[in-house]
Amino acid sequence: MDPSDFMKVGLALGFSNAPLNRFKEDNTGSTMLASYKMLCEWLKTVSNAEARDILSDKLRGVNLVQLADSVQKAHVGDHITSLTKEEVQLVITHIQTYYRIHHCQIQADPLNSELLIQFDRIFTNLTLMEEDKGTKNKTPLLYKDLLKTKVNGIYPKRLLVEGEGGVGKTTLCAKIAWDWIHKTGYNEFRLVLLVLLREAGNQTVGQIVKSYLPDDNPVTDKQLDKYFLSNQNDVLLVLDGLDEFAHDVESSHQIALITFNRLFMSGKVLITSRRWRSGEIRKNASLRKAYAFIAVEGFSAKNLSSYIEKFFHPDKTSSEDLDQFISSNDVIRENMAPYPIYTAMLCIMWKEFDGERRVAMSKLQTFSQLFSEMVNFLVDHCLSKLDISSNNVDGEMDRKRKEILFHLTNIGCLALQGLRERRLVFTEGEFKNFPGSVDIGCKVGVLTKQTQIFSLRTRRQHSQSAAPSVQFPHKLFQEYLSGMYLASLYNSNRSEYDRLREDIIDKAREYRELLYFTSAQKNEVGFDIISHLIKHQQTVDYSGYYRPINDDFLVDVGYESQDQTVAKIVADHLSTSSSKTLGIIHEMQAHTVSGHIFIINHRQVENLVIRKSCGRTVSEDLAEFICSSRTLKSVTIQMDTNNYSRTQPELINMHDVFFSVLDGKAQDSKRF
Repeated sequence: MDPSDFMKVGLALGFSNAPLNRFKEDNTGSTMLASYKMLCEWLKTVSNAEARDILSDKLRGVNLVQLADSVQKAHVGDHITSLTKEEVQLVITHIQTYYRIHHCQIQADPLNSELLIQFDRIFTNLTLMEEDKGTKNKTPLLYKDLLKTKVNGIYPKRLLVEGEGGVGKTTLCAKIAWDWIHKTGYNEFRLVLLVLLREAGNQTVGQIVKSYLPDDNPVTDKQLDKYFLSNQNDVLLVLDGLDEFAHDVESSHQIALITFNRLFMSGKVLITSRRWRSGEIRKNASLRKAYAFIAVEGFSAKNLSSYIEKFFHPDKTSSEDLDQFISSNDVIRENMAPYPIYTAMLCIMWKEFDGERRVAMSKLQTFSQLFSEMVNFLVDHCLSKLDISSNNVDGEMDRKRKEILFHLTNIGCLALQGLRERRLVFTEGEFKNFPGSVDIGCKVGVLTKQTQIFSLRTRRQHSQSAAPSVQFPHKLFQEYLSGMYLASLYNSNRSEYDRLREDIIDKAREYRELLYFTSAQKNEVGFDIISHLIKHQQTVDYSGYYRPINDDFLVDVGYESQDQTVAKIVADHLSTSSSKTLGIIHEMQAHTVSGHIFIINHRQVENLVIRKSCGRTVSEDLAEFICSSRTLKSVTIQMDTNNYSRTQPELINMHDVFFSVLDGKAQDSKRF
């Protein structure tokens, strides 16, 4: 379409001058992009079945007859040469090579970038749960049945795999690529396209996949787009990290259109996301019908032992010792160990720590404490490589430590900016205001440097051969350093701290982990954040699909602070705003259970209802509370028949210590 036709076509489609001018202004004068976005908006107003006929009629009405005929005959895009069978096969070979290098090798130890483990040597099956629509029930799902889950008797074209940060979503995507390469799964698809949404930017799928191919492959990005859109039944599209995707799912970005089921409608799409972002799909009635919902819940106890054994192979003694350590510490076992990233961190520290530091590990309670211990360990390891006397002469070691922590806080500044922009990839140039920080970050292990190789065509057009990019080994590291930086502003720049805190609390679900890590940095920061979360909860409009901040959210953040002053303010809030009943229910995450136990002695609980099996620590704490509470009137222990799995109903088990404490203290208590 000639640029001069833009306005008359837009008017014919029912747009007024104002939105048409806005399309042009928002797209920096690009008529092609403005036309694309205009048509995407128009498509939302008509049915898919009628769109082609209506558009053809509108084009004829403004005398664009030839274009109308092309649209009617579906010949638009015919100028793009289709891929031959030989070209498709070469593309498949090159994509599989790319996956082997970039997705199917795992750096199990962040201290050693040269230690890359083949995928099948370390991969351990994850626990998957299929959601029964319209209920809270979930049933176990075997990995081999991932694409065989049915909705209303048919296999859906869209699957949403949900899970918290570090639970193994990206590893699951790599497993799909691995099985496709080795013909042990997904054989029904000729092509599996794995896209990391953190790196998508404004690119189409074809442009992203083109970057996987070597320069001597002449296939163009437009040919790749045409192929996957024209052969939808032969392609599985795996989109990893919707929560890291910078665009709104209702935007006109190609991947957003696919996510919103407006493009690639006959093709199979698997999307992973943290739960806060998946609400954009769940709250849309038509999308809820199109999607199957699957939860990733990390490692089971059996799979946890298997992972530890693979990590330490062939050192069987260390694997057995760590397995026993985790088994005997129910807070670590239930709160941290199910998450592969936290288990990997525990393995790394167990491998490197001596007896004294292993004892310190046993005192870990929260995600924040584990990250703090890990970062301190990385800093110590970095310092050990420097030529510094172990005697800390003239405080040189202390100065170097402060210098490294200063650089980490600087990195946190850019990390936070990236989180707010939903951006996880940076250029080295963006760190120009923090000289030396990138190098220190890479030496410590909280940053990695990668070189993006541009295509031959791009190099010719822009005289560029490579662009160094800077990333964090995992989004959780970005969130932890962001928390370090935000907490540092509390004393150094209070007005900036206040501004950022309010923006973050406004999107509390998105920034859950950031709020965890920030609250844990300083007691006064934890108190400030929880106070404003409570204030926000009391004033926010809950008209959305998810309540932004519920009581369990407050409990989780308060628990991460590990401060009794914070525990009291949360408990006081619950005592005045909630019922006097504390329910430890089946669907409650172990982290939240620990949080409720953390604040329980500050809270006025009259009725205690236990509908979830509890480990030693929680069982003992609950028994102590029952014996000491002045407000408690009733205790009920029963199976939650509304939430247990239909195939594997689980009775409620309390650890033996629960009954031992009750037996030992009952005779001394007037409450029995």
